[in-house]
Formats: sequence, structure tokens, C-alpha cells
Amino acid sequence: MSKRLLSLAILLLIVQSFNCVKQPQLETVIIHSAGIGCAHCEDNIKKAIYALEGVKEVNVDLEKKNIEVKFVPAQTNLQTIEITLTRAGYDANDKKRDPDAYENLDECCKHG
Repeated sequence: MSKRLLSLAILLLIVQSFNCVKQPQLETVIIHSAGIGCAHCEDNIKKAIYALEGVKEVNVDLEKKNIEVKFVPAQTNLQTIEITLTRAGYDANDKKRDPDAYENLDECCKHG
């Protein structure tokens, strides 16, 4: 009987210790990119941003031309995300796209 109680107590301590593990706080940013407009753009953007360490979620709103990114601030930041987007061929807020990367995009992704 006491072995069962001891086992149960140990199990409860283990479960409780998992609950104490602090989840990292996420930061959310909205990036405006006037040139996005199709599903290929969305795929390209998600692929580029998800390659960054610390990025947890990427949502692209083609209608509003916005990209919402949730990330761990200790692992990446807004500037890194913006630079990644420009290197993928897309404008990111006030940062202009890389012209060579833009030329390599599919024709449907070349909007202005």
C-alpha cells in the first residue's frame, strides 16, 4: 500500500513539474507588403519566414497585403523577418524587395 502511495506521489510530482515549465512569450508583428497577391506569394513568404529560428506562426492576408508573424523574441526580431522577406523578393514595411530575388519570382507574384 505504501509503495502505491509513494509511486502516486512521485507521479504527481512529475506531472506538476511539467506544468511549471514556462512557455516562451511570443511577440506578434504585422508586416505590410504591397506586392503580395496570390497563393504562390503566400507559399513563398511562409517558406522564407518559417525557416527562421523562433518563428511559431505565419498568417498571410492577401486582401489586406499584411503578414502576421508570431515569434519568440529571444530567437528572432522584426528586422530579421523584414530582411528575410526582402531577400525573398517582397517589400516589407518600409524596406524594399531585393531586385534579383524579385526577378526570380513566378510571374503571378510580380505585382508592381
